[in-house]
Amino acid sequence: MAERGIKRNDRTVFRRLEAGAGGVLLHLDTGEYRRLNETGALIWGLLEEAPTHAQLMAGLRRVVEEPPTHLQREVDTFLDSLEARGLIERLDR
Repeated sequence: MAERGIKRNDRTVFRRLEAGAGGVLLHLDTGEYRRLNETGALIWGLLEEAPTHAQLMAGLRRVVEEPPTHLQREVDTFLDSLEARGLIERLDR
């Protein structure tokens, strides 16, 4: 059985801001906005394929130069905040 991943909420739209400025998420049902820095925008992009947590972390480590040792903790905190706002669903829990 395949591992289940982290799924974007289909009722959330993303708009990229100018280069280097990240982006903005809008939850269409609640009208709530969430600003993302460049790393957050990168994570949002990696969530397009509903990766598992391990796949997400591997993808980040491939593209982030010199990732900090606490990268996983920061990603988990970010994912928790997205999940609390209904912007993602973690299927692998």
